[in-house]
Amino acid sequence: MSITERLRRRRMINRENRAIDRAWMSAPTQSMRDEIALMAQRRNF
Repeated sequence: MSITERLRRRRMINRENRAIDRAWMSAPTQSMRDEIALMAQRRNF
């Protein structure tokens, strides 16, 4: 894997993490937060 690919991948992971954080913070109920947390744990990098 080249340096460029690693940087691109890291940037994508960071973007996804920020999106998950925003979704978690704006979730109206605790059960939705739990679902978002489960989804985030199961994703593959």
